[in-house]
Amino acid sequence: MHRFVKSLLSGILMLALVQSPAPMAQDIAPMVMVPDHPVGVPVNGCFRANQNLYGPYRLTFCLERRGTYEIRGGGVRCDGRLTWRTSGRDILIDLQRASCGRGRAWEEATIDCRSYGGLLGAIGRVIVGQSPRIRTLRCTYHPTVRGERRETFTATRR
Repeated sequence: MHRFVKSLLSGILMLALVQSPAPMAQDIAPMVMVPDHPVGVPVNGCFRANQNLYGPYRLTFCLERRGTYEIRGGGVRCDGRLTWRTSGRDILIDLQRASCGRGRAWEEATIDCRSYGGLLGAIGRVIVGQSPRIRTLRCTYHPTVRGERRETFTATRR
């Protein structure tokens, strides 16, 4: 009797294996997800342009969940919002139009950046629990105002 039950269970198991479809490649979830960061390190943080844009204007921007930017110079103070994303090695930033007061506004524009130079904490001085961070970005500002040319600048982490 014991042998009969064992054979019966073996048969049921074999039938179940034959009846169930084999997993397809698209059904198998990846085992490890990695962040899509340029050069494999986090980008988040605030950066300040190392030179003025379009005359006396200095740009500072923060790549956070709710991104922001500020323009200072020439008697103007503008505070605006931005959205950003990474694509391969590039960081793509969209500036929203921002009111600066006194009947002026900063234009809607795009900026594309890429890591430039070294990383903070990349030479063995990383504190446990910290990951290296991008120190400098090389960026190109693409204006939407007719007649203005794009400008290239570097920005350093604040």
